[in-house]
Amino acid sequence: MLLSNPYEPDVRAQKEAHMLALAGYHVTVIAWDRSLSYPARAEEEIPARLAAALAEWPGRSVATPQPVAIVRIRIRAGWRLGPRHLLPKIPAFWWRLFQETRRARPAVVHAHQLDTLPVAHVFGRLHGVPVVYDAREYYAGMLAATAGRLITGALERLDRWLTPRADAVLAVGERQAARHREMGGRVWIVHNSQPPSTMDAAAAAGRAWRRTLGVPEAALLVAYVGNLSHDRLLTPVLEAVSRLDNVFLVVGGDGPSAPEVQAAASACPRIRALGRVPLAQVPHVVTASDVVYYGLNATDPNSFYFMPNLAFFAFAAGRPLLVTPVGEIAEVVRREQCGVVMEADTAAAAETALHRLRDDSLRAALAARAQQLGRTEFNVTCTATRLLEAYASVQRTDPRR
Repeated sequence: MLLSNPYEPDVRAQKEAHMLALAGYHVTVIAWDRSLSYPARAEEEIPARLAAALAEWPGRSVATPQPVAIVRIRIRAGWRLGPRHLLPKIPAFWWRLFQETRRARPAVVHAHQLDTLPVAHVFGRLHGVPVVYDAREYYAGMLAATAGRLITGALERLDRWLTPRADAVLAVGERQAARHREMGGRVWIVHNSQPPSTMDAAAAAGRAWRRTLGVPEAALLVAYVGNLSHDRLLTPVLEAVSRLDNVFLVVGGDGPSAPEVQAAASACPRIRALGRVPLAQVPHVVTASDVVYYGLNATDPNSFYFMPNLAFFAFAAGRPLLVTPVGEIAEVVRREQCGVVMEADTAAAAETALHRLRDDSLRAALAARAQQLGRTEFNVTCTATRLLEAYASVQRTDPRR
């Protein structure tokens, strides 16, 4: 698996790597440590929560899976793509990535995101190895606001050229799958589902954590955990909660919008800024809440395709969602009636939606539907099966093998 982040761990890559290990694969993750903050080499055992959730998975072929090997390329770089920032470091990263991939001698190369796919494609052509493209986001759209028209146009063309040349494309949702099918890709939808057992075990800790925060049992607690970037629209819910009595909001994460969250928390005692939340504690925050919020900026091209990781935590815990009318997540919430879609991405619309969600009977019905989705369509066992089907397909049909 090829990653352009340091695997600290990367939630989706971690889950997929250990699913494959359970199916009998030996998995090596080659990642980019841009801050030089992590061990160059490590091994990771399967997380207990994932092992328990997949104990009866039909695709499991080994009792004790091999640990996932982690190799980190240590080249210092930032995250902002541009001629004076990240762009000059990419050729060195790609060269090192190719060399480490060659040392691993893989039977399959799994590229996470478009920025590792060129290396996977070249290696696959040279060595007769199938390539899996994990198209986790609309990459060119994600960078449209910061990288400039020339770079994003080149990325769009690269995506369209490489997608039909991959042996399998993994998409996070229906909209993204349709986009890559239109490009000629062979697509499997692999959701970032969470094990429900994880959320059940976290429920008691969540209740205790809620009491520690001083949130009354009768109050409505709304939660958001994720990147505090400008494409995650937090302003509507921050303003709405500040106007409503007996409604609390906790916001976890860091990023450019952190000062706005801190200012809102200073002005309103019912808003709590948690800072960065470790992955292991995300289930506590979600199970402690009554509603999970996710807002998306409609002007960001990537938002149209979004099925956020946090939504799958909400499904696993049986928590209704409150979302802006943007992205695939809004379509799912509206269709499945597992939450409330705001009429607009404004504070007034958020306030109206929160008034509705104060209704205990409505909220219970929405929560039951969310929990049902977490145990059926968005179940981690279904995710593992789809991933294994994609792998079985590329190994069975690739004419070079």
